Amino acid sequence: MSESLKTKAYEQIKSRILRCEYEPMSFLDVGAIANELGISRTPVRDAVSLLEQEELVQVLPRHGIMVLGISADLINDIINTRKIVEPFAARTAALKADEEIMNGIREVFCDPRADISALLEMDQKLHRYIVSCTENTYIIRMMDSIFSNSYRLMLSGSRMPGVFEISNREHIDIIDAIIERNPDRAEKRMLNHLSHSEQTSYEAAGILMRK
Repeated sequence: MSESLKTKAYEQIKSRILRCEYEPMSFLDVGAIANELGISRTPVRDAVSLLEQEELVQVLPRHGIMVLGISADLINDIINTRKIVEPFAARTAALKADEEIMNGIREVFCDPRADISALLEMDQKLHRYIVSCTENTYIIRMMDSIFSNSYRLMLSGSRMPGVFEISNREHIDIIDAIIERNPDRAEKRMLNHLSHSEQTSYEAAGILMRK
């Protein structure tokens, strides 16, 4: 029971951080969260420990639990790590990915009726699925934390004009290369996509920190 309550608290708090309902540099009220979820403070504190490991919050002695922002250094680390891991993952996906899954994701990026929420979800699903094709538990676990912070950047970046139009085309290009079973092209298109995302990430971080 305690594990399920910890999981409940973890998922709720993390979702609110990623959606910026708990804004960067704000402080979490453990008691208020526990009351809202109808649970004791203990599972909330346990959830906070997990979120601190993911670098989404920081426990500050005598101050409280602060939601971490996304600094220029963190963005640099995120982008550089993604540029190393994801082109390799795209090469692997070109050999191992399930074509039905890839086509299902592609349909959303091609759908003119898809809203921001659906596109953000598919962005995450695509990149996470590509990384999962490495079948490397360590890489998958490491990238999960990176994708969490990337989601906050994408959500803020969604306010910027033309971002999704460019990103969608690049996602479709990556998917097509994978479906064509062309590792070289998949790797190149992924690297191109991440390079284009870099400046957007810095601009989105500025929006996020000004909220």
